[in-house]
Amino acid sequence: MIVIPVLDLLSGKVVQGIGGKRKEYQPISDSVLVSTAEPIDVLQNFKEKLGLNWFYIAELDLIQKATESPTNIEKGNSSNTLKILEIVNKKKFQIMIDGGCRNLTDIEHFLSLGVNQVILGTETLASLEIIEKAVKKFGGEKIILSIDLKEGKLLANSEELQKISPIEIARKAENLGLKAIIVLDLKKVGSESGPISAVLLEIAKEISKVPIFTGGGVRDINDLIVLQQNGIQGALIATALHKGKIGKNELQQLKY
Repeated sequence: MIVIPVLDLLSGKVVQGIGGKRKEYQPISDSVLVSTAEPIDVLQNFKEKLGLNWFYIAELDLIQKATESPTNIEKGNSSNTLKILEIVNKKKFQIMIDGGCRNLTDIEHFLSLGVNQVILGTETLASLEIIEKAVKKFGGEKIILSIDLKEGKLLANSEELQKISPIEIARKAENLGLKAIIVLDLKKVGSESGPISAVLLEIAKEISKVPIFTGGGVRDINDLIVLQQNGIQGALIATALHKGKIGKNELQQLKY
């Protein structure tokens, strides 16, 4: 089980994600780990205090643009770009990033910044063919698929993806040699409602060639143990870490 802290970046600050209502997100302010919403400080504290090194960054400015206007977005103009470059240039962290990618140009942009993996989320991805093309061009170790859900239903702008069930998408991606598949229910983000869902369990049961991660709703170490018991190999977490409900002692209980 890999624990991966989440940084939701909005206008250059780390914000508290709740329920996928991105326009309402506010900079973190009550974390037991860090007293600032500056991305580099948040990362450094996660690394020093919890021993965590692999991070998920959601580039919310670009994700919002991609969902509101699903056309090519000029990635270089994001207010988060300098923050991401600062993080990458430290060379202390492994970074996976979701920046609302739709196509190969978008993926290439983020890889050019020096991140380790680019996440292709169904919420913004133009087609399944892009995943296959990305693997061929950049290598499977650079690509992570995120099956985006809201209350268990697939989130997708693409008409092609809207016609396919989450498990079918996972099956189509299974043999591509991806770094991982994330099952992410936005409604659960920040909710502390528990991470288990029928869709997650179905995908974890049927997909064996690619590691399955999940995000949203993790409350404590018991949730992580249950995920581990059900074959989920990674968990994206923010709220439980910032509130101190999962700390270094709890993380040591996991089997890595």
